[in-house]
Amino acid sequence: MNRSIDAEQVERTLSHLARLRHQCTPEHFDVLESLRPAWLAEDTWEIVLEDVELQLYSARASGTGLRLVGR
Repeated sequence: MNRSIDAEQVERTLSHLARLRHQCTPEHFDVLESLRPAWLAEDTWEIVLEDVELQLYSARASGTGLRLVGR
């Protein structure tokens, strides 16, 4: 993992993925599918995107941002 990537970059990336998933036109679906890691199953990728989308739009409604949780 590249440690030079900070939490803000991850948050921006997840927010962008959530917006693409929320708008989900056929072109956006192609972009999202091209970003799926090869080792991640299609249905799992869809669950990840749905969760990110739900978190983003729930966070906006409550006035908070996405939250990264580490181990």
